[in-house]
This record gives sequence, structure tokens and C-alpha cells, in this order.
Amino acid sequence: MFKTKNLFFSVSTISLLVLAGCNSNDKEYIDREVDREIADSIDTGPYACSSEEIDDNPGKDCRLYIKGSMNSWSARPDAQLHYQGEGAHIALFSMESGSYSFKISDPQWSDQRDLAIAQSADNSVSVDTIYELQRKYDEFENQNMDIVVNGQEQVFRFTLDASVSTDNPTLYIENITEQDVDNLSTPMYLVGSFTDWEQHDDYVFKYIGAGNYQVKVSFAQQTDIQFNITQELDDKLLTYGSLKNQLVDLKEGASALTTYPGGLIHASVEAGSYIVGISVLGDGQIGVPVSIAKVNAVSGYNKLTTIDNPISIGADGSTFAQSYEWETSSDDAVNVSLEDDDKQLDSTSRQIATADEQGNYKVTLTINKELDSQSTDSHDVDVVSMEKTKNVILMIGDGMGYGQINVTRAYKGETLFLESGIHQGQINTASADTLGHEHLAGLGEHYYTDSAAAASAMATGYKVNSGVISQAIPGDGSDLKTILESAQKMGKSVGVVATSHCVHATPAAFTAHGQNRNDFTQLSQSMFYDVQPNVALCGSKQVDNIDVISRDAAANNYIVVRNHTDLMTKMDDLPINDPNAEIKFAGIFGIDEIPYVVPSDSQEANDWSYESLDIPQIERMTEIAIDILSRNPNGFFLMVEGSQIDFAAHINDEKRMIHETLKFDDSVKHAVDWSVQRDDTMVIVTADHETGGLALIKTNGAGNIPDVSWKWGSHTNVPVPMMAWGLNSDVVHARSIDNTSIHSIMFGAMTAAQ
Repeated sequence: MFKTKNLFFSVSTISLLVLAGCNSNDKEYIDREVDREIADSIDTGPYACSSEEIDDNPGKDCRLYIKGSMNSWSARPDAQLHYQGEGAHIALFSMESGSYSFKISDPQWSDQRDLAIAQSADNSVSVDTIYELQRKYDEFENQNMDIVVNGQEQVFRFTLDASVSTDNPTLYIENITEQDVDNLSTPMYLVGSFTDWEQHDDYVFKYIGAGNYQVKVSFAQQTDIQFNITQELDDKLLTYGSLKNQLVDLKEGASALTTYPGGLIHASVEAGSYIVGISVLGDGQIGVPVSIAKVNAVSGYNKLTTIDNPISIGADGSTFAQSYEWETSSDDAVNVSLEDDDKQLDSTSRQIATADEQGNYKVTLTINKELDSQSTDSHDVDVVSMEKTKNVILMIGDGMGYGQINVTRAYKGETLFLESGIHQGQINTASADTLGHEHLAGLGEHYYTDSAAAASAMATGYKVNSGVISQAIPGDGSDLKTILESAQKMGKSVGVVATSHCVHATPAAFTAHGQNRNDFTQLSQSMFYDVQPNVALCGSKQVDNIDVISRDAAANNYIVVRNHTDLMTKMDDLPINDPNAEIKFAGIFGIDEIPYVVPSDSQEANDWSYESLDIPQIERMTEIAIDILSRNPNGFFLMVEGSQIDFAAHINDEKRMIHETLKFDDSVKHAVDWSVQRDDTMVIVTADHETGGLALIKTNGAGNIPDVSWKWGSHTNVPVPMMAWGLNSDVVHARSIDNTSIHSIMFGAMTAAQ
């Protein structure tokens, strides 16, 4: 059985595991008693890059990370598993209350380092239990692991032990929030060019809990610094730093693994205060992860709203903030009221802002006021006037960034319909747990939203963490009212169309509430028992061999159809007028999800296609949804998602991504053609995020697949397009705004005065 406590952290163990080399560092160490030369390597463990991988990609990162719904399945520095020798990898990782799915992998999901529970095992994991994992390699397969975190933010120690088997390592998770049995017995110091290489009490690492230690350093101007981490142990000075001849140039927000004995660490800093952090699991640790992060205020992106329409303004992304102070200023006659957000644990960290006049005002956030770590940031809020809007149609191309549009246009040989809108702008997509980080050079690519957080921002006007479905997380976890629910309160009919299953992240964000985007059973119950949209046209979902979506819809007196033929038959039985929004109609298509427009090989093998399963295409679903919802004289709200643009982009399947985008474009054309015949409807088209980092390289003519490049199979954090037609469409023109403003635009349009 694998034991974690004090297993790898004696000086004698270090001597066995760190290779010796020549000391080319001419810096004089204080009390120099080191009898070993600076290490020239750290064993990176059994999952190190193979020579073949390095030949294919010399810069490949093969380090292991905890990747899951709690961090958008990305490889962020705080989720890195640090190798400690003898097959052991350890990470200290914090998670807020909620239910999460996760795996362990390198950033690129390489099969050699894709580690999780075997397909045949129970995928629920808990603390203080040893689990055998399985590598997704050769004949091996695995599945996501699920974990539930109760209470406020909890800190866990993940220990992966591959000493016996790399194909079947063990995973041991400990909750160390309340105690840390491996606390240091002797202090560690930050020494460097700013301390004259002396140990000072002002630069001792202070324990902040669960193996984490920090020290604050302030700089009056931009400068380059050099430093080490030292600890006096057994009458010897351990000096942690870079490997021999391998410069560690530490970037803001990054994490580097230092070693004893080590050379200089370098960093470039700006004026301001920085927090240097280390994760230490015991005295004499082989490698000490060190990070540097600036104390920084982040107020977010520019926003758009309407008169007397409250909006959420937050300090998400602000680092090491001890206090928050907010101010507003305006050159216009705009009076703005600010109220604390009581849904947050620190109610001052977010504000609810309301303006009483049309115009512009600036919001300024100051953190740590009157401390040497004080920092400020600001953004603009435009307050516009809108005309009363009866019907609102929001259309989301999941994963559809500028690259997806460019590539699809190149294949089609002409401009897409969705590009024809006169009024165009863009939105910024960061979630609550990624905002601010996306700008970090070389690291920001790992801080991207997921569909759950992005769709929740558009649906509710509030930032939430990745993986969360329209609940106040961060915060007290309470439900956030969606634009669909607001439209219901106004007496409108409401519905969703999606080419995913009905409680996939985006449709769920408008029709349900939950901590975990992957808890499809809970989300289906929330959708059909609690929210009850009038129309849901989307895919089925099997959970333990039960189609939970069809089951829950039928249990709540929905008319449920499973194919286009039955849909048309049941449509004939619906009332022509629905002033009380009484129609409840669910088209639940496919066996388990809807297939691609161009079926994949596995879908073809199962004879799953739109034709064989008699599934209506997205433009037909859009037409039917508008037909049903428009029977309410009070108007309607409809969200339409082209879901599988994202699915194809995740696997860099250019052909299927193109055909999914073309079909989504057809649905946009139908909605716009319907709306422009009226004077009471607004259509907004956008994306939740971009997927894959897709770029067009060469056009090969109409009907031919273009040459492209993909960055990877994950989301990116680049801005995505926004287009609008019909009533109030001009408000989006030439704007670059936060994605929460989509909610403000829709709500403001529906609640505007006549």
C-alpha cells in the first residue's frame, strides 16, 4: 500500500535521486556548506516524453495535470502534478463546493498520459481511498472520474503512484484543508538580488494552509530579478533553484519545479507587489514548485446595458485581494447606484450596478487600498435605450470562432449568411475562474471558459465558474434566474433547440440549474420538473441505459416525439393560439445524442444518421420552434445552438466542423428571414467560445476542404463574433463587450417601455 507521509523528503533520499554535475554558477551562497554540485537534471518520472514524441514536437509538455470540469479541462499551473521520485507525483489542488469530473493527463491528452478509472470500474472517487487507474494506451481504455466536494473551498493532496505499474498507477486523494501533517519544521526563505542574498524575516515563507507558503515582494519599478529558495536543515543550507545550465525564467502565473542544489531563478517584474508561492510537503523535499503572481485588480471587460437594468460587476480574476472598493464616474448626467452582491461570500467583491439615464460611465475597482499592494482597474459601461421587443431569438454556434467562419466560407466559396448582418461586434468569453488570467503571456491559453460558464453568463448576466450551470458559484450556490425564466414571468413562451442532447451545457444553462454540467440526471429533472420550457427540440441522453430526457419530459405531461414524422403528426394537434403558454412540446431525437450531419465512422457502423433516424435538421427544428412559440400573442424567447461545431473542432475534424457550421448558418437564415418580415423581433448570433485554435491557411476552391492549422483540441480564450438583426440590432455594432452583456441586451429589449 502506498503511503504519502514523509516518504520522499529526507536529504539522503535526495542524494540518491538528483544527479550531480559541474557548478557553473559563480554566485556566492551564504554560509556556503553545500558539498554537492548543482544538479543537472530532475527525474521527470515514468511518464516523461518519449524520444519519438520529442522528435515530432521538441517543445511538447509531457507533465501531468489534473484536468476536469472544475478548470475547463485545461492544464493550468496550479493543477500540475510534481514528480517526487520513485514513481510518485503529488499535487496540492483546491476545489470549491460542487460535483466534478476529471482525469489526469498532459496538456495534449496524449494516450500515454491519459489516466483515469478503468471502463469497468465505478468512476466515483472519494478521499482516503486508494484507486487503481488505467492508462488510455494501446488496448487500455478509461473513463472520467467523478468527485463531490462539500462545503466551502477544500484543498486536496493528489498522490499518483506509478512505482509498480505505469499502465495501472494508483491514485490517493486526501482532504488537507483543516490540517497539514507535513508542515515544515524549519523555515524557508526567499533570497535574491532584492535581499542582497541574505535571509531576512521579511522574506520568510509564511504558511497559508495545506502545504502552501507565500511571501510578498514589492518593486518600485520594472526590473529583472534573480533569486533562490533556501532552507537550513541538519546544519546544511539547502538552496533550491534552477538546474545546471538550464535557466529558469519564471513567468507570472507559471509554476516551475526547483531542485536542491540549484542555481539562479530569473524573473522580469513590473512595478507593484508580487506573491511568490511554494508548495512544500515536508522538510528536504526533492523538488519545490515555485510560482510568482502579481497582486492585481481585474474589473472585467466593457459592458452594455439599458436604463434601470441592474448588471453584475465583479472582481473575478483579481489576485490576492484583501479588500474591494468600487467607484463610478461619468461625464454625462448618469447616476449610478452600486449595491453589494449578497450571493458572494465577500459581498463587496461583486456589485450590482444600476444607471438611471442613457450614457456612459466608468467603473473603477481598487483592491488593497492604502496598502503597498494597492492595485486598480476599470472598464466602461454603455447605457443605451431600446425599443420594446416582443420576440428574442439567440443563436449560438458552439465553438464557432472567426476561424470556423473563415474556413467554412472558403469551403462554400461564398460568404455565409450569418456574415451578412449590418450590425456586428464581438464578445469576450472568460469565465469567473479564468478572467484576468487569459492575458498572461504563454499561460493564458490554458485559462479558457467552457460552454457551461459561457452559456450561463449569457443566460443570467453573471460570471460563474467553469462547469457550473446557472448557479452562483463562486458564491452561495443559489440559482441564478435565466433570461428564459424571466421571459416566462412576462407571459412569453420559451424554448430551446440544440443539436446536442437537451441538457448539454449550453441548452441546460438556459433551462436548468446545477453545480455540475455532467450530472445529466439532475439537470434533466431541473429542466422538465422545475423550469419547464414550452419547447425543447434536441437530442436524447442515456444515463445507466435510461433516456433520462424523454423519461422526465413524459413524466411532466410533455408531448414527446422521437422523430420528424411523429413531430409533424403531433404538430397538427396543437392549438393555433397559446396565450397562456400552455403548450409543452419535446422533440427528443437520436439514440444517445444526435449524430453529425456527416456521420462519423462509428455512427455509420450503427446506421445512425439524420436520414435513418428520421431527425429534422437544425433549420427545420428552428422553423418548428418558431412556429409553436409564436402562437403566444405575448411573444417568445428562443435559444438555438449549433452544438456539434464544437464537437468536431475538439477532435480537429475539419470536414464535419464545416458541415455543422453550414447547417447552423441555414438555421440563422431561416430565423432572420422570419424576423425581418416583422417589426417586433430581435435575432442575435454569437458563439460561447472558440474551439481548437483553428486558422485558415489556404483556400482550395469551392467544395474542397481548405488547408488549415489547429492549435489543439481544447477551447481557446479569443473573442468571438456577434451579429444582430431586427429590432435594436444596432446596439451591438462595433462593440467589444463582455459575454454577460448578451443577457443585458435581451432583458433590456424585452422590458423596454413602449
